[in-house]
Amino acid sequence: MKIDEVLVSRMMKILLLTTHINIGGVGFYTVNLAKYLRKMGHEPVVVSSGGDLEELLQKADARHIKMDLKTKAEFGFKVAKAILPLTRLVQKEGFDVIHAQTRVAQVAGGIVSKITRVPIVSTGHGFFKHERLFRKLFPFWGDKIIAISESVRGHLINDFHIDEKKITVVYNGIELDRFLRKNGKIDQNMRDKMSLDRDLTIVGAIGRLSSVKGYIYLIKAFKKVAEKNKNARLLLVGEGDEKPKLEKEVKEAGLTNKVIFESKKMATEDYLSVMDIFCQPSIKEGLGLALIEAMASGRACIGSNVGGIPEIIDDEIDGILVPPENPEALAEAITRLLSDAELKQTFSTRAPQKAQTKFSIEENARKTAEVYEEARS
Repeated sequence: MKIDEVLVSRMMKILLLTTHINIGGVGFYTVNLAKYLRKMGHEPVVVSSGGDLEELLQKADARHIKMDLKTKAEFGFKVAKAILPLTRLVQKEGFDVIHAQTRVAQVAGGIVSKITRVPIVSTGHGFFKHERLFRKLFPFWGDKIIAISESVRGHLINDFHIDEKKITVVYNGIELDRFLRKNGKIDQNMRDKMSLDRDLTIVGAIGRLSSVKGYIYLIKAFKKVAEKNKNARLLLVGEGDEKPKLEKEVKEAGLTNKVIFESKKMATEDYLSVMDIFCQPSIKEGLGLALIEAMASGRACIGSNVGGIPEIIDDEIDGILVPPENPEALAEAITRLLSDAELKQTFSTRAPQKAQTKFSIEENARKTAEVYEEARS
């Protein structure tokens, strides 16, 4: 049943509070959630510093109020400055619930929640440094907590000693139709558009170029892959602070003509459509949105056996799991898929089935709304 066919028992007005809506897990989570809460009949309002995804939010017909929360200092000047206008906004608009995404938003929203007595929900998007003093003294997790994977839920319980009754696992969802239509096929026209020869084999990754994503190990692994597969190329899509280091690694490995860095200018599904194999070599990962999208697109996928990734890939069933920070194992997995067309096709067939079963954005929005109702009761 489509989400806009569901009869909403009680419309809620929801403040989706985040520091930014830039390209990345938190940004897409916030924008997609706003879009599908709207389809359910709720009234979400996003408050953030803005970012790359403002146009998508506008297309989703969700209100966006800009407020400068772009800071990493949870008890800094910007948070203190935002408390009064946030409080006035909540009181004026009559929000039923506040939903905070980042640590800064948790603190600001938590203070406002105490002042206004409007319940607050927070989402744990990954793993947090539990040794930080402020996090221990002022947790600000909220009345209810959404964990994006069982792995994150365990982290919150074991490392922060949060009451497990307060935590609900709601997997990140994707707009399945966008990706399922790719049906595992290589889009040769898109390859032409990207100036990629049609006879190349493309190993790809999409995401923020940061150390936690483990791309340095993917490059090291690809050096071994390229020695045996002359037509193989590595496509890294994204931007981030790690890019100069990765470019240096590529140069020193003699892979300048075999590794392609691409800024994200097109839709994710278009980049996925030129890839034969998708890799998620993360060192830490709360879940892995790009990996879910790749599986929905019918790519043969390899992921690190860390965090929430094993909740996406069933090893040797619909993909391959490898130890993190292990270029040898990663190279072996890539080479295996390149040489075994039958196995690659098996994964390409099963992966979209997994995505449809577990990672629908409609289901994500529905379960999130249920958490709001629990926070209000």
